[in-house]
Amino acid sequence: MAFLVSALLVAAIGVAAYAYDDYFGALQDNSVAIGDQDMNPPDVEVLSDRAYNLLIAGVDKCEVDWVDQFAGRCSMEEALAQKDTYASQLNDVNMVVHISPEPRSVTVISIPRDMMTSRPECSDIDGNLTAPATAAQFNEAYSLGGLDCVARTATELTGLEIDHAALMTWGGVIDITNAIGGVTVCVEQDIPFDDQTNFELSAGEHDLVGMQALQFLRTRYTLPGGGSDLNRIGNQQLYMGALVRKMVSEETFGDVGRLLKLANAITENATLSTGLTDNPMTLVSLASALRGIPLEDYAFIQFPAMDYAPDPNRVAPIPEAWDLIYQALERNQPLDLGDDVEPTETPGPVETPSPTETPDPEKIPLPEYLRGSNADQGGAACAPDAGLF
Repeated sequence: MAFLVSALLVAAIGVAAYAYDDYFGALQDNSVAIGDQDMNPPDVEVLSDRAYNLLIAGVDKCEVDWVDQFAGRCSMEEALAQKDTYASQLNDVNMVVHISPEPRSVTVISIPRDMMTSRPECSDIDGNLTAPATAAQFNEAYSLGGLDCVARTATELTGLEIDHAALMTWGGVIDITNAIGGVTVCVEQDIPFDDQTNFELSAGEHDLVGMQALQFLRTRYTLPGGGSDLNRIGNQQLYMGALVRKMVSEETFGDVGRLLKLANAITENATLSTGLTDNPMTLVSLASALRGIPLEDYAFIQFPAMDYAPDPNRVAPIPEAWDLIYQALERNQPLDLGDDVEPTETPGPVETPSPTETPDPEKIPLPEYLRGSNADQGGAACAPDAGLF
């Protein structure tokens, strides 16, 4: 989401040609192919009136420039060993961004890293094929086949064809948050000290900058609900909503220097699929599709998950609940997210509501056990005015 919005902002202010060329040139140099993408896509000026699905993955990777920030977690030897490979790295944060046809809206679906799902055949870092799996943990896909494998595993799980993909590391989160001067989040309950991330936060409104933002995203063991990854997804969605609000605010949009810092942070830290970088207008046109979408039309939801019977530390898909969401996306129907209340545990076998049961026939209600929020929801104490641009 960050790289799309930054592309729009940089293009909108008419950055000097050399900066524009440097920006996309660097992204192109660091791009990777996914699926069967056309290596020479046609020029795109206006986005076609259809749905687009983008995968955003965050990887657990030790980086040379950030070793000192993660003392005890990463060593220089590990960082050097992981520098030019994706082996032994996990895609711990996974989001599918669904941009609807007109009237445009955005639905961000967070896939739990511990989701047990089928995985297609992939190609490892040495070009060797890795066997498909009928039940594998979602966050293993990157180590077995890079960003392409994550994208194809996401398609196999969701049924949504991934058009484009982007990859971000821990250092990228820090740099991007610093570039825009931090984000404001509002948490309704205290987050006690987590010795895994050296982080704690009191209830209320907070400005998170740099490392604090990453700690907020990674903390889970002291969260309400037992510290599962599903609880951490709630914080990730809260951060993403805050990031969207900050990026499209006048504070960012009206500051050329900040926009250039943001563009540089994206360029230095993001890995994009070739479909986004071979033609700069593809990225700009996708970003332009976001322009004018009200904040309340950005929905953040979690892929429906229930306890995985063979292992209580893993989760399994709830096909019936996902089918409800999938059909709503296919029909471009908005989701009724209900109250912004986080579930305390993953459900067992569940029943899903019928769309006809809702009093508003234009909205499809989420099952009550699923968390969801909109970008205009900053928490009880910090609800900003809605509206992009």
